[in-house]
Amino acid sequence: MAWGAGLLAAAVVLFWCYLRQSQTTAVNSDGAGTALQAWDMLHGNLLLSGWWLADVTFYTFETPVDAVVEAINGLNPDVVHISAALIYALLVATAALLAKGTARGPEGVTRALIGAGVLVAPAISPATRVLILSPDHTGVGVPILLTLLLVDRARERWWVPLAMCVLLTWAQVDDPLATYAAALPIALVCVARAALPLLRRRAPGWYDGTLAIAAAVSVELTRLVVAGIRAAGGYSMQSLTSVAKLQPVATWGHLLKATGENVLILFGADFYEQPPGIRTAIAFLHFAGLALALAGLLIGIVGLFRRADRVTQILTAGTLVTLAAGTLATKMVPVSGAHEIATVLPFGAVLAGRTVGPLLLRRRLPRITLLPLLGVALAGYLAALGYGAAQSPRPAETQGLASFLVAHHLSSGLGRYWAANSTTLASDGQVRVAAVQDNAQLAYPWVTEPAWYDPAVSYANFVIATPGSGNSYAFAASAVRHKFGKPSREYRYGSYLIMVWDRNILWQLPKPNQSQVDGR
Repeated sequence: MAWGAGLLAAAVVLFWCYLRQSQTTAVNSDGAGTALQAWDMLHGNLLLSGWWLADVTFYTFETPVDAVVEAINGLNPDVVHISAALIYALLVATAALLAKGTARGPEGVTRALIGAGVLVAPAISPATRVLILSPDHTGVGVPILLTLLLVDRARERWWVPLAMCVLLTWAQVDDPLATYAAALPIALVCVARAALPLLRRRAPGWYDGTLAIAAAVSVELTRLVVAGIRAAGGYSMQSLTSVAKLQPVATWGHLLKATGENVLILFGADFYEQPPGIRTAIAFLHFAGLALALAGLLIGIVGLFRRADRVTQILTAGTLVTLAAGTLATKMVPVSGAHEIATVLPFGAVLAGRTVGPLLLRRRLPRITLLPLLGVALAGYLAALGYGAAQSPRPAETQGLASFLVAHHLSSGLGRYWAANSTTLASDGQVRVAAVQDNAQLAYPWVTEPAWYDPAVSYANFVIATPGSGNSYAFAASAVRHKFGKPSREYRYGSYLIMVWDRNILWQLPKPNQSQVDGR
């Protein structure tokens, strides 16, 4: 009971720190879009019928978490922060449990502390935006680690592969990254483990063979579930082919460099991005976690050929596959590309706990010299977490604009993506700004609903513009006038020009169709 109470208290404190740190970064339209989907789900649209989603749905994990938070907190930008903090706290907890494995006593505690310690203090910038803000591949680490916990802790029984298949399907429906980070590595590792006895003229391992089959089946089952949701009138999602394809060989050197930078960002060791002073010192401190993760990966690679335990081999293969797929099959760029390989962070933390932890305890010299240093590093990580939580919070990116629209009784209009869903959420749902593209010529089929553009059921009478040449938040006023004609009135708010008509301007937009989703 004392251990349980202590762990619960630690989880609450970590959640509060992650919430405070998340609030230091402004909510944008990505996180706002998921919150709006969750609000619709909470009000009965369980299949998100009519929604055009991104190439990642977040349908089975992050969106339901948002819905639960909204049931308590209502619809507002804090939903994004609360959900992100809760999910990251769960990620730290599951990583600690998986790093501990079946070890007990001092070894179990050491392994768990290393696993949790590598994750415990995400850097302030840009890691906060990557890890504890909008859903974008970080959250799927929780279902994946829970799946591996089952494989690690359960005895070799017939029902374990079935349960694993269900959990893998849950993860893959939520985020296709789970196919590369979990399903494929499990299949590869377990096939190799099952076939290894054949080389020694023994019967193949039935359990590993069944796990491999279950992992392969989960991929097809995921496809069937997604197709079934669509056939039942549920959401549509972007094709992965629009963002994932093999990059030219000539670009691989540049992509590898970008991947290296993104690994530093994930582990909080991107010192070159930090201003001089305490943030640079914190970044250098995070090299301790990165070093542990690299050591764990190297030991794991050796373990692929020396019969390491099953989960360590899966985590090693998952890390390598994720890095390879993220580097060679996406347009990897610094910062934004860190999302594509986000599972490398929890995988590295768990590998460090499972492989480095036992070595530190079983050898006298590392136990005497390195363990105290790691204790100091952990104390530094906790201090860095406190520093991040103590920074000033920031409002949503378009909070001021949303308040202005509410005050002027403007409740439905059009805008560019980055000023659309974020404004809707920042207004607590009192204003709906539908995203459009091509100088307000067409609906933007990315985390939106076609019904928002249908003049028979929706209304819009303003466009968010700017007097200049336009930017990522507002259209050029000249292009908007060319499309919709002279507005009845205009308002100025900061750099924005709110152009208002006394009619439903949706009649001047072409009706959106599915081909826009497929061809975006």
